[in-house]
Amino acid sequence: MINEVSASDDRQAGSEFSGNEFDELFPLGYEGHYWHRARTAIVKSYVHAFCGVGDTLLEIGAARGHYVSVLRKAGFDAYGCDLGDPWLHEEARPFVFPKTDFAEIDKELRERVTTVLLLDVLEHIEQPVTFLDRVVRAFPALRLLIIALPARQELWSNFDEHYRHFLRYDVTELRKLALRSRLSIKSYSYVFHGLYLPTLLLKKLGMKRGTAFRAPKAPRLHRLLGIVLRVESQFLPKNVYGTSLICACAKDPRSENARCN
Repeated sequence: MINEVSASDDRQAGSEFSGNEFDELFPLGYEGHYWHRARTAIVKSYVHAFCGVGDTLLEIGAARGHYVSVLRKAGFDAYGCDLGDPWLHEEARPFVFPKTDFAEIDKELRERVTTVLLLDVLEHIEQPVTFLDRVVRAFPALRLLIIALPARQELWSNFDEHYRHFLRYDVTELRKLALRSRLSIKSYSYVFHGLYLPTLLLKKLGMKRGTAFRAPKAPRLHRLLGIVLRVESQFLPKNVYGTSLICACAKDPRSENARCN
């Protein structure tokens, strides 16, 4: 996770996850949870659709490096960074830089990055346009951003407050953000459609959400649920509400002229 900075500060600071928060969201074995199983497949499908094998990718807010590991195994030159200092998956350690702002990454690597992944990052940022501008400026070869966000403000709950979210996004807010950030949306979709109504019902009943993931005790059930959530994302219309929103955005060619004027 990362935090926004003032326009006069060149580094994010102040609300990166603590060790306890990493442990809550990413306990040992978290990657086997149905939500992460489905999300891993969804993210991989976006990367395969818009990136070429061998492309250099950077996940900002990489946490324990699960997605970096998955993408490297799929043939991508993937790296990650995080302002926090979590323990890392062993296979990800050489490729994930903890306690590191993306602008502080080695210049040679930054100049190779063509795709940045922001997976549940922007909701933590008060001024996302400023942040995205920093990202674009830091990576001269950047062509694409793959962004995942918690969706639908009507689902706002104690979970969002606990993790210091500023907003749950919908398609309208996403389009506003892209326009203000001089980005062009190539593809978008709500995902986790099947979780929308249960989550809304919890909200209507005034029930609090759990704020911590638990490692699955029934891995076969989690595997099945992960498959179901992945399949629904392929076949349900993209505008059917879900608890998350994912998109691929490209730099708007007109933005380069705007930056030069």
